[in-house]
Parts: sequence; C-alpha cells; structure tokens
Amino acid sequence: MPWLALFSLCIAIFSANSKAQEHSIEQLLNIEIAAYQVSSAFSAYVLFTGLPQYSQKLENIVETTRPLLTDAQSTYPDIVDKFQQSLSFIEDKKALVFSPDDHRLIIGFATYQNPLYQQLEEVKQSTSQQKNTDVLPPALAEFLITRISFERALAQYIALSASSAGFVVSDISIEENVNTFSSRLEKITRQDANVKRLKMKWKFIKTNMLKNPGETSPFITMRTAKDIRKILQQIYQGAVVANGGL
Repeated sequence: MPWLALFSLCIAIFSANSKAQEHSIEQLLNIEIAAYQVSSAFSAYVLFTGLPQYSQKLENIVETTRPLLTDAQSTYPDIVDKFQQSLSFIEDKKALVFSPDDHRLIIGFATYQNPLYQQLEEVKQSTSQQKNTDVLPPALAEFLITRISFERALAQYIALSASSAGFVVSDISIEENVNTFSSRLEKITRQDANVKRLKMKWKFIKTNMLKNPGETSPFITMRTAKDIRKILQQIYQGAVVANGGL
C-alpha cells in the first residue's frame, strides 16, 4: 500500500541535520492535503449552488494555498503547475454554478485534479524508494499522513454528494478511503480526551459518508469535519510536547 511505503519512509530515516530534505517532504504532504481541501471546498460550493458562505470558504482555501505553491515551485514544479491548472479552472468556471448543468463542474474539475493526485502519488513513491533520504520526525509524519487520509475521504464524499456522475480518485472507492482513515485512527496509541472525541466524531459521520448520494447529510458531515481537523491538530501538538508518536 502506498501509505505503508510513505510511512516507512517518514519514520525510518529521519536526520535532524538535513532540514532542506525534511522541508521538501513536508511540503509535498501539505500540498496533497491542500489539494483535497480545495476539492472539498469547490464541491461544497457546487453542492450548495454558490451560497455566499461556501463561496467565501472556497476563496479562503484558494488564497491560503497560493503561498504554499509559490514556496514549492522550485522543488515540485510539475506538481505546482498541475495544481495551478486546477485553480485556474475554478476561477474560470465557478460562475457556471448557477447553471442547470452545474454538476458538470465536478466532472470538469476532476479532469484536472485526478492527474494532480496521480503525480503526487508517483512522487511519493519515488521518494520512498530513494536511499539516504532524510525526512520527518515520526509524530509529524503520522499527523500529516493521517490528515491526508481524512481529507481524501472527505473530498471524495463531498464530490459524490455534489455530482451523481461520481468522482474517481485512482479507482479507489469511497468505502476504501473511509476504511483507511478508520484504520489510521485505530493505530493512534495515545489515550486521552481528544482521541476519544476524535473517534466519537468520526463514528458519527462515517456511516453518513457511506450512504448513497441523496440519502446523506453533507452539511452535518462538513461541520463535523471541521471539528475533526481541530482535534487532529490538538493530538499532534500533544504528541510533540510528549516527544512521542500519536
């Protein structure tokens, strides 16, 4: 599994003396998180027909993503170029959300996002196979990989909710992405109030995410997802203070 390969890369060969490489790996994972978050925001914008609050959320995530891409331009130029194409699609086509055929926006956006996801995966695989690569401390690696797993499942769920035509991410089903995040939660060894809250909130929306489009409640899921992001951050911060893993 690509997650196992990347996780092994992150924990096996960490070196505090190689900050440049460490930052490049962190950059790569943060770009992937941003890619899924942009997808979620755009799908929510389409799903709720451009309501101001979702338009603002989309604009916010796009603006916070731009500096990340600027910083990564020299390290991952091809990935940045593909990501910029996705952002250009959003800018050029978002006004079509008020068209009766707005569900086609999700399909059109996927034609840009899927090559981006594929290239991110290829670069991760290539990096994991390189020798003498110095990367991230274990707690940060676990946090970023867990975030990616969550954002991936959420992005797919919201896109499915926004378009009956579906949404393909490397031919991985929504069930598999949801189960992958569930498995990651089971591997969190810390036992505290935040971990219990995290698992409770995930259990609350997991079943909802696996329902057929039209039978689900995207608003509740997205609101709970916001809480899950905050709790994951708190768990990671606690792990850093304790100088251990998640």
